[in-house]
Amino acid sequence: MEGNSHPEIGDLRRIRSLSQFSDEQLSILAAKLPLRRTAKNECLIELGCSESFSLYLISGALIATTHDGNQTRFASSSEGEMFPIAQLRPSMYRVVAGEPSQYIRIYADQLTEFAQNLEGKKSGLDVVEMDVIEIEQSDEENALTIQLFQDLISGNLALPSLPNVAQRIQQAFADDAVNAESICTIIQSDPAITAKLIMISNSALYRGQAQIESLQQAVVRLGLETTRKQVMTYAVKELFQSKTPDVKVQMQKLWKHSQHVACLCRLMANHLTGFDLEQAQLAGLIHDLGEVAILQYAQQNENLIGNPELLMQAVRKLRPQITGMLLNQWNFGPEFVTVGEECEDWFRNPADEADLCDLVLIAQYHAMIGSSETTSLPPVPTLPAFAKLGMGDLDIKQIMAFLSRSRAEIQAIEAHLGAI
Repeated sequence: MEGNSHPEIGDLRRIRSLSQFSDEQLSILAAKLPLRRTAKNECLIELGCSESFSLYLISGALIATTHDGNQTRFASSSEGEMFPIAQLRPSMYRVVAGEPSQYIRIYADQLTEFAQNLEGKKSGLDVVEMDVIEIEQSDEENALTIQLFQDLISGNLALPSLPNVAQRIQQAFADDAVNAESICTIIQSDPAITAKLIMISNSALYRGQAQIESLQQAVVRLGLETTRKQVMTYAVKELFQSKTPDVKVQMQKLWKHSQHVACLCRLMANHLTGFDLEQAQLAGLIHDLGEVAILQYAQQNENLIGNPELLMQAVRKLRPQITGMLLNQWNFGPEFVTVGEECEDWFRNPADEADLCDLVLIAQYHAMIGSSETTSLPPVPTLPAFAKLGMGDLDIKQIMAFLSRSRAEIQAIEAHLGAI
């Protein structure tokens, strides 16, 4: 049941990612957004929905139900911040109206185009109106995406496991009594990781006056937390392996991208305040881990493995969900899980302070500059993460200049990751 009216500017301003726009700018956006009305029990989001939009409840109440029957009720409020409902795609919820309600949908492409148009007008450029091209999925694409999603929610999609040493390290750190001796005992059971840690402790990033020759010395130099993150980094890298030639190529490409984003995360964390270098680097490495699980799944599916376009379709739609599930399974902290689920949402803005996900998001933005994807990027000043990181006054040329000046630092980080 649809209406012809539009949302109020005040309601749009309650959406954090739109709060930086003026009333005049928001009125332009409001005119493009229908205020939708729904009757009780009408379905607004189907389980497994992969349409890239955010749904905001203006009035009424909605009920979100998981595949196993767990329900969450959302009621509208006339004040305070509005948050998107069942944001992740594919949706793990079926959302229906609990009573007659009003809501709006904001599509990701719609918001990016809006931001690009505003930036063009501010710069005095002629903004060319673009036709919206809707790409419909074929029956085969739909079937494969649905099958993969069903395997995901039913537990039939086997998520990769951490190597034994990494699992034991994670468990050890859950114990308040963890110390260097107990950590060394665990690590010594894996000669490869032991050798890597000794080598890392003597690398340019950590080198001291004396040469490190034992694991105990390496752990003391690195510290417990850095040791933990280096073990996890090694464990993550080991997952980017495959015996299938086509998947092996994709894994190598994915590792190279993840490595590059990790370098940029560490580089920016070193120039900003409030970020741990090792945590930033590890976040960059794990942000796309869901793709590893999908690629491993593809090896068992001839239709996917023989069709790169179908495979990338599945990756785009399911990567955030699977990455979040994988990091939860591996007992990563909530800040890492948020990175996996939200680091490709350019307009995410859950809080006033920058978080780890903001850092990874901007690192990805940097990584895309100069590629074929540059033209699809929203303007720098419109991204909340840039402003919160104190980089909102930069433009593309300034970012490229920063990367050029930092080349030696990037090479040092790349050498470090390459040695792991």
